[in-house]
Amino acid sequence: MPFAIADADTTARALKILEHYTKGAKAWVEDTEDAWTKATLVQRTQDDQLGICRVVFVRDDSGTSTTAKLVAQTSPPKPPPVDLPEGAAKTAANRTSVRAASPDELRRIAARGSRLTGGRISSMERVAESYIIDVVFSELVEPNADTELLPPLCNPPILDCTPDLTTLSYLHEPAVVYNLKRRYEQKQIYTYSGVVLVAMNPFHPVSLYSPEYMARYAKAQSAANDPHLFAIAENAYKGMVNDQRNQTIIVYGESGSGKTTSAKYIMRYFAQAHHAGTDDEQMSTVESQILATNPVFESFGNAKTTRNDNSSRFGKFLDIKFERDHQKIVGGRIRTFLLERSRVVYQPPTERNYHIFYQLLAGASNELRTNISINGEYASWRAFHYTRQGGEDSGIIAGVNDAEDFALTDASLEMVGIDGGQRNDIWRTLAGILHLGNVVFSGTESVGSYVDASSEAQFATAAGLLGVGEAKLRQWLTKRQIVTRHDHILAKVNKTQALVIRDSIAKFIYSRLFDWILGPINASLLPTEVDESLTSFVGVLDIYGFEHFEHNSFEQFCINYANEKLQQNFNHHVFKLEQEEYKREQLHNWTFIGFQDNQPCIDLIEGKPIGILALLDEECRLEQGSDRTFTEKLFRQFDSTVAGPSNKRSNSSSDKQAADISSYFRKPRFSNTAFTVRHYAHDVMYEGDGFLEKNKDTVPDEILELLCSSEFDFVANLANANTRLPSGHHQKQPSRDQG
Repeated sequence: MPFAIADADTTARALKILEHYTKGAKAWVEDTEDAWTKATLVQRTQDDQLGICRVVFVRDDSGTSTTAKLVAQTSPPKPPPVDLPEGAAKTAANRTSVRAASPDELRRIAARGSRLTGGRISSMERVAESYIIDVVFSELVEPNADTELLPPLCNPPILDCTPDLTTLSYLHEPAVVYNLKRRYEQKQIYTYSGVVLVAMNPFHPVSLYSPEYMARYAKAQSAANDPHLFAIAENAYKGMVNDQRNQTIIVYGESGSGKTTSAKYIMRYFAQAHHAGTDDEQMSTVESQILATNPVFESFGNAKTTRNDNSSRFGKFLDIKFERDHQKIVGGRIRTFLLERSRVVYQPPTERNYHIFYQLLAGASNELRTNISINGEYASWRAFHYTRQGGEDSGIIAGVNDAEDFALTDASLEMVGIDGGQRNDIWRTLAGILHLGNVVFSGTESVGSYVDASSEAQFATAAGLLGVGEAKLRQWLTKRQIVTRHDHILAKVNKTQALVIRDSIAKFIYSRLFDWILGPINASLLPTEVDESLTSFVGVLDIYGFEHFEHNSFEQFCINYANEKLQQNFNHHVFKLEQEEYKREQLHNWTFIGFQDNQPCIDLIEGKPIGILALLDEECRLEQGSDRTFTEKLFRQFDSTVAGPSNKRSNSSSDKQAADISSYFRKPRFSNTAFTVRHYAHDVMYEGDGFLEKNKDTVPDEILELLCSSEFDFVANLANANTRLPSGHHQKQPSRDQG
């Protein structure tokens, strides 16, 4: 594997890159247990004529001080495996400053698939606690090659625990992780990265959000205080006031990272901070109502998951409206999207349904229990299929009192304009959903399905609570109508199909109830007398975190797709726009920071006419479409190992783009019904089973008509297809609503 002698320009550029790699320099080396660990450079030898350098690092956690010496003596120098002029070969043979890899070693490196190779001569080899790195100058000067061939250098100790990551001399993954870790160990959970605040969940209460803290950050300069949520909120407020521009704070991260709590404190800051030290220390009604929306949406939209006892299972955007002249809060508007509807009817092991079901069952008064039939044997969450699927004790959250939370939710609903009669309608509707979930079916293929005798009482209770006739409900749970050109035919459905219809009713009613709640809330948050043209706003976006579980389905796919879009926004503002500004200012002491553009992954998901979502919608329109044929279509389109001759790529730019997109897709080795997407945060394997059903997620027309004619006006209004959705509800395409 020959390489040319380095020319003067190449040597100069390579030595410039290597100038900080001197004896005693600290660098980060990868570690299987700790991800990264520190190491010290103990030896550097090079041959400028041949254009090759060797550096030897020893781990700082090594217990043997002589390791470096032993490593340096392990192999005598050998002639480099290159074709050189006779004179140069003689000169090289007499040199002992560095040993280049032999042909056998190069083959061994290539065979083991070292991350530092890929047709390269440069290599890294670990020997005990040491790392031997051979670097060829011509390869080192290739674009971004230095980050691949050399270990990233450590920052000087004086920069340990810096409050702003952008002040680090070396900004790379191990430097960021190390700095965040050191700050976290010192109970500093907030760190800036320019205009971005990185928050580390402490997983226990901290005293950082008192009125005294609010007063400290209100009207203060950012640099005057430590990094904090309140500083971000204050900067947004100042930007709105001083620049006369609307602002938005995006709160996003991994599931369980503390997004919901962070958004809640930001809202509290806007409602309370600027009252401190003024004659008007009492919050206005609108400000109190804005804060009251938190327990409402946490009850109806949050649930216990394997990672988080209070995980948001929907997205929410709140814009808080300020009067331009006096900067007082005069209103607000909330938009919601991507409610996880499948949670209403199914919860994985150890998880819960939405909090409101458990709160209702724990906190309802005796009178209310009697009125909505959740008394006696049906007084506990363990009595209902829709609340007990998580397993034994899954309905209990340590440190949470569901009865007290029910009282808080009830009071908060009243605060945001939902009166007592409407609240009773809500409780009745929720009870109807719970009893409907206890209806089971029996039957055979020849006879069809029918309501099992053991659940007849539950069936009657559910029908009564939802205000629909038992006969009609029974008919459309166990039959389906086929419309032909000349006739309507009733067809039998099997037990599994009957359960699907039952669950679709529960999901439909709950999602419409969730949407309905927005109406009174937004009506109270934005009084009619408020002239929006005379207001500015600060928006707060709180969305699902990136999710990667043992089993991932359509819900996680939608969540991670949304996070890909947010990550793209982050890359655009933090890396792309910021560095374009550096270029315009012609900064000389700045090196371009590379970042992974996730546009190919987004194209893989949303591309038209060929993308995962487009292919999913296409499969849903086919009469014989199934989850299996959907995943097979994905394999043919995106996976090179199964693509046929028609999928072979040419050298055109469009085919190159298609190849880039396909690199973000992979077929698992041991599954024909799952697929893997290479997301910005992690590779996630999605199980294709259920994708089509959740993407359609429709209620049969006959069931919808039955609910629209309900004698219970509240349910009839929820179901009426002509009823305009409440102001603030973000209308979604049916295929994008979760499950």
